[in-house]
Amino acid sequence: MMAGAPPGRDRLITWLCRRLAWAWDRLAGAPAKLPPSPHALILKPCCLGDVLMSTPALAALRAGWPAAHIDFAVGPWSRPMLERNPHIERLIDCGRVGSGPYSLSDWWALAQRIRAGRYDLCLVLDRSPALTLLPAVAGVSQRVGLDSDGRGFSLTRRVPAQGIQHEVDLYLACVAALGLPTIGARLEFYPSPAARQLAAELTPAGASPWVVVHPAGGQNPGMTLSAKRWPAERYAALIGRLQAERGGRVAVVGGKEDVALAERICEQAGGAPTNLAGRLSFDELGALLERAQLFIGNDTGAMHLAVAVGAPTVAIFGPSDPRQYGPYGTRGRAVWNPPACAPCLARGRWNGACRDFRCIEGVTAEQVWAAATELLS
Repeated sequence: MMAGAPPGRDRLITWLCRRLAWAWDRLAGAPAKLPPSPHALILKPCCLGDVLMSTPALAALRAGWPAAHIDFAVGPWSRPMLERNPHIERLIDCGRVGSGPYSLSDWWALAQRIRAGRYDLCLVLDRSPALTLLPAVAGVSQRVGLDSDGRGFSLTRRVPAQGIQHEVDLYLACVAALGLPTIGARLEFYPSPAARQLAAELTPAGASPWVVVHPAGGQNPGMTLSAKRWPAERYAALIGRLQAERGGRVAVVGGKEDVALAERICEQAGGAPTNLAGRLSFDELGALLERAQLFIGNDTGAMHLAVAVGAPTVAIFGPSDPRQYGPYGTRGRAVWNPPACAPCLARGRWNGACRDFRCIEGVTAEQVWAAATELLS
């Protein structure tokens, strides 16, 4: 498990950024006026769920500027979330920047790739001062993005990122800062025809509900957070109950590293749920979720993928706050039973003092069952 930055260093960065903002505002000239159909870049390197949560802002930008040229800078880990998105002209490779440890040369190389794009506008959907500085160094005149504790000092339009707000709403606020409407935007993912064909072959015919369960997650470049995982035995009991009481046909999904976990859960659940862990690409998982009557899983990228393809979603939360990261829209339910110390994961930073995982252990099987049956009915 990876801890966040030490509080002392965090405070120092905040202090420095606020003073840089004061100096920047006095020294920087007025940005050039945007053309009617600008050449725009969205910068959001990582991670799966966060990139999916940026797709409403992308769609709103395209709806507001139908003739604009829109590129998206993303890391290789999260790139599959955008590969068939029709609102994007080109994907820019962020390399390692924003997806775990990276060097100054990595950062400078990305700045040069952005400079080569000759963008009129960059939308920075990230709180990192190193990322918000990138388009300024790359010579992008208009820079709009999140300003968390003054860390957006190099932006020309700063959107406050304070208090409890859903990430999707924060990203949409960046689009609204450009004077564009954002009503009706939702998460989007576009499976390929081949993935949809495979999903049709994997999905059993019949009237019983098709339920996809994702018991793993909590892994992204630079961070492994097992505290996000609801206990495996509770998943097994939940699957057994879905099969016995609702006639549900259940598939258990996960990555290649989750095969053993999925096998154990399927064995304990009984009733022969289908184990698809380690067998599906993100594209294929999205297509499978598109056909599901219900998704149940932890706070992971797979949960946001389910939301993006329209699957009714039950999300089990522990260290993070569903008011910020929960399933977006009306077809999702977040189950959270936080202790007084929650949340211990905020703004991508983990409280290393937490060791007993009371937050995820506090979610009961009955709470998840109630949310699941509500959506199934």
